[in-house]
Amino acid sequence: MKFPRIYTDEQGETHIGVRDLPEHEARLGPPPNPPGRMTEIEVATSFVTLSVPAGTEAPAHNAPQPYICIVLSGEGEVVASDGKTVRLGPGGLLYCDDISGKGHVTRSITDLSLAFINRAGA
Repeated sequence: MKFPRIYTDEQGETHIGVRDLPEHEARLGPPPNPPGRMTEIEVATSFVTLSVPAGTEAPAHNAPQPYICIVLSGEGEVVASDGKTVRLGPGGLLYCDDISGKGHVTRSITDLSLAFINRAGA
């Protein structure tokens, strides 16, 4: 599965790219267990939600630790220091790995509710 990712290069510039998680065949639920595709389990350490009104802008900042951001409702965008933007709506997911460097700007286009899942050992 491929997900958008924000990360920092060796020069401290923040970029938006892709995180490609390998998948394997897995069975879902009780018999007859329909087949599906699953990634490896990733350990999470904490979970928090945040709601902000439309028009909110968080100036350039880094992720405090590696986390996954999931848009629960509304629409927002993230702007990397290289100028590239990713816009996410409900169900959108972003791997945030830019714990150093120039950081990113976050904006709420509409009222926005987010879930942050901190990743262990990332």
